[in-house]
Amino acid sequence: MATTRGGSRRTRAGAVLAAAVAGVLGWPGAAQAAEVTTTPTRAVQGGAVEVTFVVPEERAGTRTRKIEVRLPADAPVGEVYPLSVDGWAPLMTSRTLDEPVAGIHSDGVTSVTAAVTWTRAAGAPSAGPARLPLAMGPLPQADTMRFEVVQTYADGTVVRWADPAGGAHPAPTLTLLPAAPGAATGHAHGGDAGAAADPAAAPGPAEAGPSANVLLGGGLLIGVGGGAVIGWAVSRGRHRADPIDDPDDAGDAGGPAADEPAEGARPPGERAEPVGSR
Repeated sequence: MATTRGGSRRTRAGAVLAAAVAGVLGWPGAAQAAEVTTTPTRAVQGGAVEVTFVVPEERAGTRTRKIEVRLPADAPVGEVYPLSVDGWAPLMTSRTLDEPVAGIHSDGVTSVTAAVTWTRAAGAPSAGPARLPLAMGPLPQADTMRFEVVQTYADGTVVRWADPAGGAHPAPTLTLLPAAPGAATGHAHGGDAGAAADPAAAPGPAEAGPSANVLLGGGLLIGVGGGAVIGWAVSRGRHRADPIDDPDDAGDAGGPAADEPAEGARPPGERAEPVGSR
């Protein structure tokens, strides 16, 4: 009997130790935050691309109310258009350049998009990450575009995805590959802005960017209907928002306006403008 009791005690002790070790080893994985990702992850310099930012929900009991995507200041893009997303209303912020850059429709663009801010309205998915697409081009002659994403929750919590790779909240990046000699770029209307002649240098089939006509169509769509869509979506969001979505916005008392820039000071020279004005 003594031997049996001793064996039982050793078995229980081993189980407790195993559970403790498993908890310690599992802690880093449980504590590690998800990341904001881009789809695709690479594109071609001088081309155009439709890139989708996937922003995770990390806080229980509340939802993301606003997401701002800030484009890199040192790599301006001539034309940027937010694409339609159910339940999210976009607002573009522009800045003036000292030196013009090429656009899809003009070689001398001096006012470019600095950031796009999406505000949640009625109809946005209640669970899962937000998926917010931008069409942009011509892409700069740089190796990487590093974006900053500012995520604001309904309870007032602000998360800035701006850390270097390996940080707690790493900034999403888009790798830019050089175009092969003679390859079409985003400057020509109707050209294949996302493909290069060299298959080794170009993105794969799933990563091919849109043509210049996609940016043209996106710009016309936004210009014609963007203002009306934003007003309708934000109005519905304010009248139909549930308490968990945005408790601070009830009656518009004390909550930020739908077109308020995300927290943080803007560099001088930036100005906000509705999407429809572009």
